[in-house]
Amino acid sequence: MYTPRIKKPRLNYFFLAAIILVIFIALFRDAVVSITRVPLLVFSDFAKDAKGLYTYKFILNENIKLRRQSDELKKEIVQLDELRLENQRLKDVLSLRENSPFVSTAANVIGCDPNNWSSGVVIDKGKAQGIKVGNSVITGIGLAGRVTDIADSTSKVMLLDDPDSCFASIIQRTREEGLVCGTLTGKLILRYLDKNSGVKEGDVILTSGTGNSPADLIIGFVDAVKKDRFGFLLWCSVQPAVNLRRVEEVLVIKEH
Repeated sequence: MYTPRIKKPRLNYFFLAAIILVIFIALFRDAVVSITRVPLLVFSDFAKDAKGLYTYKFILNENIKLRRQSDELKKEIVQLDELRLENQRLKDVLSLRENSPFVSTAANVIGCDPNNWSSGVVIDKGKAQGIKVGNSVITGIGLAGRVTDIADSTSKVMLLDDPDSCFASIIQRTREEGLVCGTLTGKLILRYLDKNSGVKEGDVILTSGTGNSPADLIIGFVDAVKKDRFGFLLWCSVQPAVNLRRVEEVLVIKEH
């Protein structure tokens, strides 16, 4: 007679294994903790490092992006400032031209004289615009120099502080006449003043109108008064009214 075989539930084995595992952990808890502690710490540190690396890379990329944006904004600000300053200079020159009693032409400085022993600039106007050698060149502040060489569309301007530059001048307050000349050191010197002229520091020096230059153009201001070595004459150091190192827009006086 066939007797069916009764299968024992497999679930009992799982319960038995679980009970044994719990008993094992209870009995050897400290050992289990010690064994698993190092791998868990290593995994935890790895996770922290990975998260930190991701965060660092994200912050680095954001910083690069922000720096680029900042550089672009700075560039735009510089360009806007330059346009604003150029616009203001052009307004000053046009205003000077409108209010000037002279026949003149506005010009831009486009280069510098490469000669180390001279002080000059090149402007973008020449024969075609009626410019002539000897024409005085001014800014909105005062006298800058005179034209010494011309081409069809450009001219060379010798600035006031060139050692070959001299202008007949007059002291505004005393009406004493003299000669303002440039020097190799880039300074202006007012020469040939009588010792009793009464010139003082701060006196305004103007063109006298003798020669090709019109009268009453501001040359500069006396900043020192000294006697010559014989004691018969005075000479003065003069601070030019125009910043000759920053001449950019000018007026060329063609007729006066």
